[in-house]
Amino acid sequence: MAEDRPKLIGIIPARWGSRRFPGKPLAELAGKTLIERVVERALSAGVCDTVLVATDDDRIAQAAKYAGAETRMTDPKLANGTLRSHAALVEWEADHAIQADWVINIQGDEPFVHPEQLQKLAQLIRQPGAGIATLARPKDANNPERENPNRVKVTCDLNGTALYFSRSPIPSSPGPWLEHVGLYAFSRGALEALTHLHATELEKRESLEQLRWLEHGWKIAVGRTMHETHAVDTPEDLIRLHNLLESGELN
Repeated sequence: MAEDRPKLIGIIPARWGSRRFPGKPLAELAGKTLIERVVERALSAGVCDTVLVATDDDRIAQAAKYAGAETRMTDPKLANGTLRSHAALVEWEADHAIQADWVINIQGDEPFVHPEQLQKLAQLIRQPGAGIATLARPKDANNPERENPNRVKVTCDLNGTALYFSRSPIPSSPGPWLEHVGLYAFSRGALEALTHLHATELEKRESLEQLRWLEHGWKIAVGRTMHETHAVDTPEDLIRLHNLLESGELN
């Protein structure tokens, strides 16, 4: 019989077909694949009862198992990581005859995700009434990444709840700003509900799935983190991280 206590599942969506970097989860960085590094970081946080990799490729699944994760195969046609996470979770729950209470969605291309970030998300999503939580990193006014559309910005109300996410600089006037960190935590009920929402105009215009949730009335709690996560979007990013490791700037 399954142990009767709250369960938090860490899910890492990791698909083969990246447009800019096919096979990215199996790219090697200092002797380890990216997916191995992400799994190891997720396990080291100590907050997930299970770390589960949702993938569409058996080679990725084998590498994830080697690193200590459970795996579930998902349809490569699923539109985004939220749907892949949900599909893997439903299968995992059926296999174990148990239902999760919370889920942390961990990016499969951020090999230096910090354990403290996952611990912060676990703390946020366990708050009474919480449905969705994410993180943001404070940035100085003179940080040039403010103009970079690949760096998503977020503004929050006085209670730390997201008001808006954008690829454009927000607020529009110069000053300190918040860079969104693409990690999410969900209550089980929220994750289920989000999979049934239709796409919205703001989501389409900004190419940001979280705007769909805001437009449908969901609240997103935003915690703060000072840790860099170093996403790998292109082969050039991988070379940059390799150089940082070689120089001792990353470990």
